[in-house]
Amino acid sequence: MEQFACKDFSALDKELKDDLLECYLEAQQEIEAIVNDIESSGFTHEKLDTLFRSLHSMKGNCSVCFLDPLVGALHRLEEIVDGMRGGYIPYDSVLGELINQVLDQVLLLLKQLHQYHGADTKLLNFMQSNLDKIYAEEEPSTRVALAERFLAQMGDDATAAQEKAKEGADSLVVKVEYDDAQQADIDHFRLLSQRLNKLLGYSPERGERILKLSQLINQECTAPVDKAQLSAAAYMHNMGMAMILKCGDDEAAKQRAEHNHPMVGAQLLSKHEGWDQASDMVISYQERFDGSGYPEGLVGGMIPQGAFVLSMAVRFIDVVWGKSGDEYKKSAMRAIQKVNSESAKGIPPHLVDAFNRAVRKLLVAKQR
Repeated sequence: MEQFACKDFSALDKELKDDLLECYLEAQQEIEAIVNDIESSGFTHEKLDTLFRSLHSMKGNCSVCFLDPLVGALHRLEEIVDGMRGGYIPYDSVLGELINQVLDQVLLLLKQLHQYHGADTKLLNFMQSNLDKIYAEEEPSTRVALAERFLAQMGDDATAAQEKAKEGADSLVVKVEYDDAQQADIDHFRLLSQRLNKLLGYSPERGERILKLSQLINQECTAPVDKAQLSAAAYMHNMGMAMILKCGDDEAAKQRAEHNHPMVGAQLLSKHEGWDQASDMVISYQERFDGSGYPEGLVGGMIPQGAFVLSMAVRFIDVVWGKSGDEYKKSAMRAIQKVNSESAKGIPPHLVDAFNRAVRKLLVAKQR
């Protein structure tokens, strides 16, 4: 990996560098909260003004500490936000996601410089060139399309880097092929998943983890379901949970929204042509083999196999990783036990067996 260095930053006292990192994280959290607030309760210029000030402060701190390569990317992001304040760049939820994702990647580079005195040149150049193109584009719809493509590529690169870093993990990645129309939809579903998980307080990587485990379990099944359809279901399964955000403190309304969320997610999927199987998986992923699930109380063979696969992946990921997304804060054995306890009750036994084979491969790879 080609690296760049910031020698004057590396020469600073550790206490000062630690303070910089802490200030960056505080500003990032404030910016993320503002973006999420815009998504949930609407756009105002006052919110953008506050966001701009936090971003400007973040850039200034990096400049003082000799982090000039990072300042360049932050400056271009600041100009995009300033364009929104000025009204010549219309605010769009994709641009909101762009802000959060770029700050995540700049934080990654900052941590690399802090810990190893060198950071990924390819990532920095990739961000800078794309931000330049997005800022220079004058057509709003084209600008949003450029931002979506950038986010999709950045997500793919981050996922690839994480997998490469884990020895033996390459063999666990199930390759899924999409046609052009499916790929466009999948990129859109991925962004929706990341955005919603952040709004709900989950790690934005939750959707990717559920997708990967779903595909691994599916591969262990005697008759696997369509991988593309399963991918769409993995990204969109809890999209209906967005309704909870509108319930405020009304607990009864929250319970109704949670009970109905699979139907809402399925309806959103059905608006995209060609995802009927994925829609069926989403509407049924909270159903149980014994008929005690929801929203329709389906029994046994009435429930699509992909719904059971998705359900097991969701259970495992949410127990092991929790909302924070920190690696293995909770016991993997507890998660395995939770899924296995559902054999012949919530999930058909042969599918629980497929889950066990898949997780065994994960544990072996982690041990290596």
